[in-house]
Amino acid sequence: MKFRNTVCALALVASPLVVAGCSSIKARAAFQDANKLYKLEKYKEALVLYQRAVTLDPDFAEAHFYLANAHQALYRPGKPSPENTAHLETALSEYLEALARNKAKSAGLQQVRRNTLVALVQIFSEEPKKDYEKARGYAEDLVRDTPDAPESLFAIAALYEKFQKISEAEVSYKRAFELNPQNVRACGALAAFYNKPNWNTHSRFDDAIATLEKCAGLAPNDPVGYYKLSTFYWDKAYRDTEISEAQKLTYAEAGLKAADRALTLQPDYCDALIYKGLLLRVKAQVTANPRLREKLVDEAEAVRKLAVECKKTVAESASPAPTP
Repeated sequence: MKFRNTVCALALVASPLVVAGCSSIKARAAFQDANKLYKLEKYKEALVLYQRAVTLDPDFAEAHFYLANAHQALYRPGKPSPENTAHLETALSEYLEALARNKAKSAGLQQVRRNTLVALVQIFSEEPKKDYEKARGYAEDLVRDTPDAPESLFAIAALYEKFQKISEAEVSYKRAFELNPQNVRACGALAAFYNKPNWNTHSRFDDAIATLEKCAGLAPNDPVGYYKLSTFYWDKAYRDTEISEAQKLTYAEAGLKAADRALTLQPDYCDALIYKGLLLRVKAQVTANPRLREKLVDEAEAVRKLAVECKKTVAESASPAPTP
């Protein structure tokens, strides 16, 4: 710090290039201090330092981005106060400034550009700035920059979905999965999309399950894929009031099979234990035989206790050892 101040003091009698370099050094220092506050979610304190950074170095694209992000973090949708509105307006202005000043000459700056485009898509996808054409323009820029990246395709797919352009959304979600078949998020996003009531208030549950089964098959030794299947089956069997008791039983049994597969691969998979217990309760609800129903409820309670113990064990193992 002392060395930096000495250099800057000498810069007062030096060339303009040295003065510019001094400003850049000070801007970087302010940016680093702001980042520490940002990580602690002290956004008001952080934005003061981010503002200092961009004042010292107007071409500091990353500082413009984080200044925008800090203002957006302080914005509360639906709150009509002038201060709240100012946070959104400043966030938008600084995102645009970050985009204009970002030359994307490094991998880091390219990521900042992508993050900026995603933020702009989100802002123009929601009230009070909702504007399909503007949002689509930034989303298309994002896809042009990284046509195969799942994050880019997610952004434009979510945009289409937000504006009820379901066919276009499906194309983007499918492309993200087809280009990244090993990507868990790409698989989950497509399955979740099919599981929404986007088609005349109904989901395409069979397509959702087929997608998840395909994903699980790509990594047969990974319990996560089978666990995810169990959650979809439980959600369908428990929440869908339009299906028959026989269908609920079929889905509950399929979900139990998936949960057991996950637990075979990882016996201490706590979340899989939780869903196994929930699926057993659904199966009990649709079982006509009183004795069998009672047995299923007892089994569900035993599994619930195992899940509680599992969570407790995991929490204890994650806790730091006591200081001697």
